[in-house]
Amino acid sequence: MQVIVVDQKRNARDMALIDAMHRLRAKVFAERLHWRVDCQHGVEKDRFDDARPTYILLVEQDIEVVGCVRLLPPARASMLFDVFPQLLDEVPLDLNGQMIESSRFCIDRDPTQHVVMPGDALEARSLVDFRTRFLLAAILEWCLLNGYEELITVTDVRFERLLRIVGWPLRRLGRPLLIDKTESIAGVLAVTRQAFETLKPGRYRSLMESAAIAKVGSP
Repeated sequence: MQVIVVDQKRNARDMALIDAMHRLRAKVFAERLHWRVDCQHGVEKDRFDDARPTYILLVEQDIEVVGCVRLLPPARASMLFDVFPQLLDEVPLDLNGQMIESSRFCIDRDPTQHVVMPGDALEARSLVDFRTRFLLAAILEWCLLNGYEELITVTDVRFERLLRIVGWPLRRLGRPLLIDKTESIAGVLAVTRQAFETLKPGRYRSLMESAAIAKVGSP
């Protein structure tokens, strides 16, 4: 498994991976979760993809994108402030240069994986899977390497629970609200070395090592 960070300097391989990412997002958000997202020709995109985001992609077999997240400075563009301001619940949030927003986090889950309901004794083992921890660790490491101290996000209460289980607790910015049948919450995650060391899986490969491997394999 490999982590690839894609910013604005994109080669042909990056563009192919980004296309695969948009197809994964359509598969997860439209087909599996039935969110009201804009899908055309099997890909999911929105206007925040045009705001020069950084993508962190989880790649297997060199070309298969099995996880992704989008990162944007909220001062440039923000789903929380522009799309879900009701989740702030009038809690003041001081935007600064050490803050980054994550969105469109998704994992292509193994179809053989057991599906359990909230409260089941197997829930933690089912949800805290290797791919999820790997991608969360990559987000934390990228934030640490780029000088970010806080990550803001909109998520659902089940993922909030997962974050608490893996040792990266979310500080709520308001009360949960039901949005498109999803109990949603906005929050802040502290970017710390301790959180990174706590949640990273044993076989985690650092971003710097992954970048070196990707550079060698580039055309």
